[in-house]
Amino acid sequence: MKMIRIKKIFTTWIICLFLFTHGACSVEPLIQSETQLEHGVEIVSVKGDWSYQVVTARVPYVGIEGDEKTGLARVVIPARKLKENKKLPAFCHVHYEKDIAGAKKWAEKGWIVSTAVYTPADGESPIDAALGNGYNLARAIIQWIKRLPIVDISHILIDGGSQGGYMALAMSADLFPVVATHADVPVVNWAYNFAYFEANRAISGFGKPAEQCALPVLASVTGLADMCYRYFPNDLNHECWYYLSPISYLNLITNPVMITCATGDMLVPIEQMTRKYVREYDSEQFPDGFMRDFDKLSFCPLAKKVFEESISEDNYEIFVLQPQENSYEITREMLSNNKLKPKSRPITEDKPWSKTKQWSLVYLDEGGPSPGAGHTKLEWNLSPESFVENFRSAPLPISVLTPAKLEHLLRRYNGEIEKPILLHNGNPAKRLNYSNIEQQDVLFSLLKYAQISEDHYKHLQKLYEQSSIQPFGSSINESILKSIN
Repeated sequence: MKMIRIKKIFTTWIICLFLFTHGACSVEPLIQSETQLEHGVEIVSVKGDWSYQVVTARVPYVGIEGDEKTGLARVVIPARKLKENKKLPAFCHVHYEKDIAGAKKWAEKGWIVSTAVYTPADGESPIDAALGNGYNLARAIIQWIKRLPIVDISHILIDGGSQGGYMALAMSADLFPVVATHADVPVVNWAYNFAYFEANRAISGFGKPAEQCALPVLASVTGLADMCYRYFPNDLNHECWYYLSPISYLNLITNPVMITCATGDMLVPIEQMTRKYVREYDSEQFPDGFMRDFDKLSFCPLAKKVFEESISEDNYEIFVLQPQENSYEITREMLSNNKLKPKSRPITEDKPWSKTKQWSLVYLDEGGPSPGAGHTKLEWNLSPESFVENFRSAPLPISVLTPAKLEHLLRRYNGEIEKPILLHNGNPAKRLNYSNIEQQDVLFSLLKYAQISEDHYKHLQKLYEQSSIQPFGSSINESILKSIN
């Protein structure tokens, strides 16, 4: 009888575990729909168990052309860790969708992890270019994450790669506060990057099957330019391409940043980052007319400077990494058949970063590019483990609020941006959310910054009194922010 009872208990436990993990069992939601907030977020589904809760939500936002849109977002919450702390830091992965397994990697380390969720093109939330509606959706998702009562908004880390790397930099400039940014192979100069695409569009094989392409991976992403021309002028000499690029607003990125890029990158050439670490390539391997030289390509004159020339030398540290043990060149055949990759591969290594400089520039030195390369020519296995872990609990410095950053936030409160960017139809691109969402976000962010310490509070007051934009009168204090908020 005792054995039967044990079997029944075990069977019941297995069934309950199955129901929890498959979302069929009732799970008490850790976050709720914003029913009382105009343009608030709606919870679509909640799944999970005792360890993790996976929440999908519908996020309203203003599209780049001013239309009302919705997108989908997913949050992975480490439920057990939330029981230990009332609030947790947020790891905001931007632009590309992070799968649940990838999100859980960071959630198990104590982060609430957010990502966009995409549907097919005919669905509710198709992916768009990072310069288009992707930008507006990314900022709407982060604004929602900051409103969650379980999130410690003094510890918002933004993460992304490629277009998402660009987005991580863009969101770090636009939003506040951000404790750190991790940007892999980011586009920092759209004028150069699209000039590079256009110079090689015909010879890459764009529009043809991969096996017929001279530059297969480059050909596969060249259509991104066309997605952006849907919104912006296809004249790369137009100044809009500079103002869309991170190099034009680096003064608004005030938090520590790690950028990783590779000398063999065929999609986001390292030429836009540096002049010193550009590596020569074997021109005989490439089709006639292949170009990537930064100074020879034709694009917006304002953008004729590389990243390293856009920031102070004493504000960045460069780390040049040599190929890892068991690294190998990724061939065209491996791109179509992953099983052809060698069994011996590099083990995971931690990325280096600066403890004293704002910008950590990690350059993967793999020689010049090869025709079949994507973002890297070689196989790498690197992770920002210690960088991310440090900023999970590192205090938010007073210095993240600068005069330029505060004025940017106050303009947002007033419904303005520094440099309106015109769409190809002559109308300004919409880069702000609904006015009530924007104002609440600015007020809430400044209030939370002021509450960190007395020194943070006094610093905010001083900068506000010196600001040329003063929507709250000649001075600011906590009671004003609370009463308006």
